[in-house]
Amino acid sequence: MALRRTIDYFATLMGLPSINFTDDEISIFEACGLTNEWDSAAFAVGLLLTQALIRQPNLQADTLDGTFANMRKSTNAYPRPDFVGHVRRVAARNLNGDAPTPHALAYLQESARTSIYPFLQMFLGDIYSLDTPTTRIQQVHTLGSEGFAKTYDISAPFESESALLVHDVPLLSEASKTSLFQWREHPSHDFVVFTARPSLPPADADSSPVGYAPEGDFAVELLGFHNVPLIGAGRMQWLASHYNRTPGEYIKPYPVQALAAIGAAISGQEAASLHAAALLFEQKRLTGPLFQLTQQPNRVTVFEDSTGGIRATRLAVELLREAGVEIEFQAIGVSPHADKQAALSQVANQVVDDVNAGLNAIINVVE
Repeated sequence: MALRRTIDYFATLMGLPSINFTDDEISIFEACGLTNEWDSAAFAVGLLLTQALIRQPNLQADTLDGTFANMRKSTNAYPRPDFVGHVRRVAARNLNGDAPTPHALAYLQESARTSIYPFLQMFLGDIYSLDTPTTRIQQVHTLGSEGFAKTYDISAPFESESALLVHDVPLLSEASKTSLFQWREHPSHDFVVFTARPSLPPADADSSPVGYAPEGDFAVELLGFHNVPLIGAGRMQWLASHYNRTPGEYIKPYPVQALAAIGAAISGQEAASLHAAALLFEQKRLTGPLFQLTQQPNRVTVFEDSTGGIRATRLAVELLREAGVEIEFQAIGVSPHADKQAALSQVANQVVDDVNAGLNAIINVVE
């Protein structure tokens, strides 16, 4: 809902009717690797702008706001883009499953005049920055205006409810949740929440929460996952600041986030696991919670609705094996959508319609 509102917000600025981005389009974007709403919003709005200025280049002004104003004054009608066709072509360029935004930016630049490049860079240059127009508006709709102001210590540009707090519902059934926590009681079993959604810094680190959106933390709270470690994008943002990296270099589809999740699952320690993950990735040193993995055989199962998370975990497992860890790996893809299932089947051992069926594949869930 927040993504739809964000795209429609910019459509209105351009003088366009509501886009009404569909569930099917969102799922296909995700199947094509744009699983983060910041990616999806930036590409969708960048595509709207590019196609309008290709048809009417005289509407471009020196500034983005001036360009939007010219578009609103124009009487030209612009057809709704074929979002699916364009995002499939972006995916075809990204054969290695890398972070999708650089490929999306290059794709739009190929059809745009060079004078539009600065505008496209504003949207797709760094989706993790609040200076990115679509990311900023997405966060207002996701967190609500009050949550936005509290998170970033700046006023929201308009009043909004939090789509996340008002409309989010758990897909995990109570029976699955009960079975999962019963499974966790075994001394050799544990689990972790592993998500690219924004989050606060590590729960066990002394760090200011300003600038960190607690979306993943809201989800953990909604699920009632008390005392369950969370390795979300905010944790990776915190880690990247310690190693002179950008968050995008550590977040899935890259292996550092998955390494940290594995460490947090075995130890319950977030900050120590994050540092151990970075040290293994940066220096090939096995330390902290990850070193515990050398003391036993291990098995990692990841439940994912995106191929990037599966690739990240597989790469993490390969790094651990290279460091001498005995470890097995399996991936369970989760989605009811045909396009996403097709993408997941290329990298997962098994694909199921929902997370409850996925858990039942390794845990006996009693309904």
